[in-house]
Amino acid sequence: MSVSFHLCQPGRGASCGACCGLYNFRDHSRATLTERLAAQTDTVRPLPKEPEAYQAAARALLEARTPPLFPAVRVCPLLGFLDEERTQVGCLGHPKVTGGVDLRDCGVYRADICETFTWPSFTWLTDAQARLIQAACADWYLYGLVLTDVEFVRGCLRLLEWDLAGPVDPEALLARPEALEAVRQLFALKETAPDRGTHAAVFGRFTPDTEGEPVSRTLDYAALGARAAPEDEVVLCLGYVPTGLEALTRARALVRAHVRAVALALGA
Repeated sequence: MSVSFHLCQPGRGASCGACCGLYNFRDHSRATLTERLAAQTDTVRPLPKEPEAYQAAARALLEARTPPLFPAVRVCPLLGFLDEERTQVGCLGHPKVTGGVDLRDCGVYRADICETFTWPSFTWLTDAQARLIQAACADWYLYGLVLTDVEFVRGCLRLLEWDLAGPVDPEALLARPEALEAVRQLFALKETAPDRGTHAAVFGRFTPDTEGEPVSRTLDYAALGARAAPEDEVVLCLGYVPTGLEALTRARALVRAHVRAVALALGA
């Protein structure tokens, strides 16, 4: 593990439920996921801390939910809000949440898998990059979207280095409030970028194959009448599916503008 803290529950407003399938739906907007998490929380939290009760609730929640975008990726019904303010997501069956009894086996994963699983971000991100994401995305929804998309993070930082014609130390971004705010706006494109649709059959740069497995998307430059550009990796990670050169050009310009804003703030 290349990071010095636990990425799932790092605190300071950030928490992640991505490995529990949080975003694995065609409509994975903040409003829809907030409603789903609230329903799961309201169903599970009042239950007696007994396996039978949790198993029955988990079955009912699974039967009532909409189909996942990637059927091969499990979605756990025990994911919910851990605090009264509903700003932290996590496992409602975890012993730290239940008061001691481990009820994680009642979800879709065994407790030992939950205990030992580490998302690729644990090893693919540097410690400085992970801390930058934590600081720039200090809320449960955006943090999980960005943290688990290493290609997006690396793509954004690579564009910034090209703009500045030199290496960028994430520590420098953390040290400047103006630069950190600009990074926050850049990373927030995962939620705010326009003209993508909320029910697209893609999640970032991935789309399901015939078996429901995630497959990485590419751009058909010949069909678009375009050549490859440095921004395209980020464009794909944002979930854009451009059908023409004009749409691709707009998406690239949006990314460039936000990267430039970070560069200007860093040099301020």
